[in-house]
Formats: sequence, structure tokens, C-alpha cells
Amino acid sequence: MFQFDALTILRVGPPAVSGVVAGLVTVTVFRRLRRRTVYTGLARPYVVLAGTFAVFNVAYAALGVGTSITSQASWISYFLIVVPWTVFATRYIGLGQQVTRRRILAGASVVAMSAGLIVASLVLEDGPVSDGAVQTIQTVQSVFSLGLVTFVFALVIAVVVTTYRHDLLSTAQGVTVVLPVVALVFAFQTTRPSTPVVNDVLIGGAFLTTAGSLALGVTRYDLVTHLPGTRRLGERAALTETDEAIVVLDEERRVVRSNDSAVESFDDPETLDDVTDHTVATLTDRKTITCRTTLGRRQFEPSVSPLVDEFDETLGHTVMLIDVTEREIRRQRLAVLNRILRHNVRNELDVIRAHAEKADLTEAIAGVDRLGRLSDETRQVQQLMGRSVADRTPTELRTLLNDVVTDVTTGTNADASVTGPDVTVTLDAKLCRYALRHLVENAVEHNDTPSPRVVVRCERGESGIRIAVADDGPGIPDDERSVIETGEEDPLEHASSLGLWGSNWAVQAMGGSLSFAESDLGGTAVVVSLPDVMIRDADG
Repeated sequence: MFQFDALTILRVGPPAVSGVVAGLVTVTVFRRLRRRTVYTGLARPYVVLAGTFAVFNVAYAALGVGTSITSQASWISYFLIVVPWTVFATRYIGLGQQVTRRRILAGASVVAMSAGLIVASLVLEDGPVSDGAVQTIQTVQSVFSLGLVTFVFALVIAVVVTTYRHDLLSTAQGVTVVLPVVALVFAFQTTRPSTPVVNDVLIGGAFLTTAGSLALGVTRYDLVTHLPGTRRLGERAALTETDEAIVVLDEERRVVRSNDSAVESFDDPETLDDVTDHTVATLTDRKTITCRTTLGRRQFEPSVSPLVDEFDETLGHTVMLIDVTEREIRRQRLAVLNRILRHNVRNELDVIRAHAEKADLTEAIAGVDRLGRLSDETRQVQQLMGRSVADRTPTELRTLLNDVVTDVTTGTNADASVTGPDVTVTLDAKLCRYALRHLVENAVEHNDTPSPRVVVRCERGESGIRIAVADDGPGIPDDERSVIETGEEDPLEHASSLGLWGSNWAVQAMGGSLSFAESDLGGTAVVVSLPDVMIRDADG
């Protein structure tokens, strides 16, 4: 009959408690894995890690009831968990693509070989084998163990540093990840056969620390769903998975790294000369360049970023080449079509109008005038869309709105009013005037009542300015609203003029959005939202 004295409790208690805790962690993570509420790549090795540790501790506690705990307990547990821990830690820091079945098997083989050499040296130490042979085995085993420990501690440092560099994660989380192996390695290196009681304390403490860190990793930090490796994965995706060609150059313009797009486009370039005839200095001054590619000559928009070290010395450059061939072709087409529309078509319209006037063709003259106004409108839209952020100026919004309403409604029977606070906003006044003028014109011209009502309401909110142009008319047809909201036209659904399109483009150019709502006057309310504009009181 076994007697549980203080030493027996010391031998059995820590591994028993550690086994129960690790077992609960295993069941918890496994259930979450079945429910798919965790990352599979992290949860699987964590389950194996905690489950292996739990089984070992339970078995070890059972053996410890009647036997003395030996100094080999820590290294046995270490060798059992080092492979699943390595898989978990590697994926945790974002190097999961390096974890393959072959590499896992190779790592397990190295661990098994190292453990086997330890067992062999212990068995043969007092056996018939010569001392020289035993020393040789111990030397080989030491080399294997040293290499394994070096690799593990390099990974330990990588885990802590990666977590530390992550802005949203605590460094303590990284420490929790590495504690299982660090605690067991510490016990492995400090236990000695001549100090059984000290061994019991060290090994028990290591077991409790490992089990506690496994539990803390699930309950406090949720390691199977929060990982700092996202940043590394994002950086790799930005370099390797983008469709744009990216090359990294050293100070001598040699390509030291290129992504798949660069390899495909430039046939695995070795220097910048294989990519373009320009130098790094001239690339920074060019908006577009022409390069020889495997698909022929293409146009690119270059983006150059210097690689600077902590001493503010430039070690090289990263060059991104954005293929803009199709964009440039469209731009040239639009420029040509616009020129033809402004000059050739307008000249022909003048000729047609002259002949129509001689023949007194009223409908033809009206049609020519409509086409002429459309031509002028198109030219104005193109000019306005070419404006820049530098064109934003402080503008008294109520004054601008009153001017727009007055310009549009003068000479009409429209009943128009403006409401809103007296504020000064920083925006492009020409774009704003253009957008609102068309909205007010639309509300007046498409209203068949004797006295169209139009109310322009301006509201100041926490997120910027909101301007609503409301009317009591028949409302904007659904097909015209649809093309503006979706941003696409087709032969069946299209806008009848440039008015709404122009207003929408102008609002977007100001950084805002245009939407539609029901008007309390009975018609439609077109809402212009301008977030993030600088606002101050008009008298401020």
C-alpha cells in the first residue's frame, strides 16, 4: 500500500495538476477547432502540444507514486513537445508557408535521433561498450542537442520580437508562447542525478509553468486567434501577390529581390538596365515611362522608395512599376474625342444651324442648340475634373448657396429658399457651385407645377457638411437614379443628360458622396455629403 508522504506529494502533485490543466486546454481548443472559431494552422499544433503534454504528465504522475522521479523527466517532456511547439511558433510569427510535412518529419527525426542518443549513452555508460565509444555517442548527442536548442531559442527570440513589434499585442503574449519550451529547457539544464529533491522542485515547477502558460495562452491571450504574423503575411502578400512589378535594388542598381510579376514581365531581371533605360534618379521625376517587357513595349507609372537604415544611409531602392498602358490609351482616346467634340462637331453644328435658319426649321435649330449646350457642358466637365487639391479655399457656404439659387431661379416662377448655419468651409468653390447649380436646375426645370418649390438645406454635423436639395416635383426617374448609384450605364438604363453625372463627379472630386432620398415637399431630395471638410463659424 502506497503512503503519500511529503516527497511523494511533491513528485506526484505538480505533474498531476499540470496534466489536468493541459488536458482541459486540449479539449477547449479542440472544440473550438471543430466549431471553426479558431485558425486551423494554429489550433492543430496547439492541440497536439497540449494533448501530448497532458498525457505525459498523467503517466508521469502515475509512475511517480511508487518510484522516484529521475532527472530525465524534463528532457523527455521537452523532446515530446518541441516539434508541435515549433510548428505553432513558426505559424504564429507568419512563416507558416515554411511548415511542410517533409520538414515536420525531418524535424521529428532529428528530435528522435537526439533523444535516442541520450538513451543510448545512458544505457551503454555502464555496459560492455568501451569508454571511447560512449564518449563518441555523448559528443554526437551534445552536438545534436546544442543545434536543436539553438534553433528553438532562435525561434523563441523571433516570437518575442515579432510580438513586441506588433502595435496591438502585448509583449507578455509572446512570453506566454515561449514559456513551455523555455521552462522545460531550464529544468533540463539544471537537474542533476545527485540532487533528487531539487530535481523534484525544478521539474514540478517547470511542469506547472508549462501547463499554466498553455492555459493562459487560451484564456487570456487567445493565441489561436490573435497572431502578430499578420503583418509579415501582409508584407509578403504586398510584395509577392500584387499584380504590379516590384524590384529591390542595392546601391549598384543590382536586383536583389523581385516579385513574380517582375520576373514574368522582365524575364527575371538582374539589374535596373534589364527593366528600363532610366536611372533611379530619373525615375523619380517621371510620371510614366515605357519599358520593354515579355509582352512588348508597355507604359508604367514608376514609384521609387529609398531603403534607409538606422543611420539614415541609403542602402538601395524599391521600385514599383504600375502598368498603365490601358489607362494611357483611354486617356489619349478621351483627349482626341474631346477635341473632336469641341472643335469639329461644334463647327459642323454651326454650319447645320445656319442652313436650318435659312430653311426656317425650328425643330432642327432647337436640336442643334441642345447639342451645342451638351458640347459646352462636356468641355466644362473636363476642365473641372482637372482641378487639384490646391484649388480648395475658405468659402462662406451660405453665400455660395444663395448665389447658386439666385442664379438659377432668376426669371422663373420658382419658390426657392436656403436654410442652414453661417459657416466657412474649405473646399473647391467652383466644383461645389457646379454640382449644386445642376441639382437646383434639375429641381426647377423638371417640375411641371406653376411655381416649383425648392429648398436647399445645409446641416453641420460631426462628420462634416450635409447639403440637401429638396423639391416638390415628380421625382427623378428610377433608371436615372440607378445609374448614378451604381456608377454604370447600359443601353437600357442611362442618364438623359450630363447634369446628374457632372454633379456626382464634382462631389466625388471634393471627397464627398451624392445620394437620393424622399423629400418632405413631396418630390426628391438629392443629398450631398462632404465629410472631413474644415469648418469654422463665419464670424470666427
